[in-house]
Amino acid sequence: TGFIKNNSSVDYKVLAGFDNPAGIASAITVSLPFTLAFLERLNTDTLRYLALGGIISVVIMLLVVVRSRVGLLATGTIFGFYLIYKHKDTKVTGIIVTLLVTFIITIVIYISISKKGSNSGRALILGVCWDMFKDNPLFGHGIHGFRSQYMLYQANYLDNCASNVLPMLADNITHPLNEYALLAVNFGLMGITVLFTCIAITIKHFLVNPNNNAFIGIMVITGVSVLSLFSYPFRYPLTLLGLLCALLLVYKDVLLNLSRTTMIIIRSITATISAVCLCLIIIWAHYQIQWKELSVVSDNGNDTKAVLEGYNSLYPKLRNDPYFLYNYAYILLESGYCEKAGNMATKSFDLMANYDTALLIADIAKEWGDVEVAEEYYRLASRMCPVRFMPLYGLFRLYNDNGRVEEM
Repeated sequence: TGFIKNNSSVDYKVLAGFDNPAGIASAITVSLPFTLAFLERLNTDTLRYLALGGIISVVIMLLVVVRSRVGLLATGTIFGFYLIYKHKDTKVTGIIVTLLVTFIITIVIYISISKKGSNSGRALILGVCWDMFKDNPLFGHGIHGFRSQYMLYQANYLDNCASNVLPMLADNITHPLNEYALLAVNFGLMGITVLFTCIAITIKHFLVNPNNNAFIGIMVITGVSVLSLFSYPFRYPLTLLGLLCALLLVYKDVLLNLSRTTMIIIRSITATISAVCLCLIIIWAHYQIQWKELSVVSDNGNDTKAVLEGYNSLYPKLRNDPYFLYNYAYILLESGYCEKAGNMATKSFDLMANYDTALLIADIAKEWGDVEVAEEYYRLASRMCPVRFMPLYGLFRLYNDNGRVEEM
């Protein structure tokens, strides 16, 4: 945003923790059950129902404004479960269930027909995920398996794809837009089995020991489970915090029955782990701030030597961050260190194979004079995202420089 101040234009950046409606939907979904719990503190039914109506109106308005269909689906499910749980009358419950099912079906149909391109894109991602799953069905590809290999699988998938639409929708993907698909790719059947076993145990515990506190936790788990079908709620720290609180509420009765000695041990372990994690986060944040400062200096074109020295000193701390390695490779290329830039770009590509890094490796190889590697990675980038123009232009320039007129 910008406005006039002292007869000069001043630009101000507006920053937030949510990069798109998925973050807002996640925040509302996780917070909603705790908000509904406060309704129980109101004195009269009239006041309670007025507050409930107000909450429903505000939530729907917010989610409609940000156009979050999955958010509407998740919050609608939470509202439905809440009303069913509070109304024990069979007739009323039947009406509520009918309205809930109708609402969910309407939203699902709307999701399916409103954005055909989006749905086709999701179908492409899930198809590639299925290929990845089939290659390692039991244990998956590892904790960063999706990040490191998905785009390679997408390139092969599109090579064998008969559709004319899917190649035009292919993009640089870092998440499958489905937490269950991500779990299956990274950890295979073992990961899926562990997850659903934990969910089954939690639901069984609630059914055996039903109470209002545990129900709040179950609503949070339900909302996050629905979001996970169409989004990536676990990218946001609030989701993890809300889920932890939900589990504590469900298993509150177990925790209260533990012996004093056991509780002291648990609290000590929790405090120690929290302190260690906080220290690690502070150290990580410090390195991120240093990296940000280097990026600002580099973007302004100032003191290239100091920027390069800064990247050299940060490399031992951030050597496993593919984004840092990508930036480092670019700085090295700009400084004329082509061989070292190629090594850094290759390390970044090994950690996270994607279109941008493939294109960077091709540019570095072209600059270095390695025509075969440059051609290989230009073609790979084009196969990953066939709709993109730059890999083809890179090939054109490469062939032009080497007199390969027919291929030009």
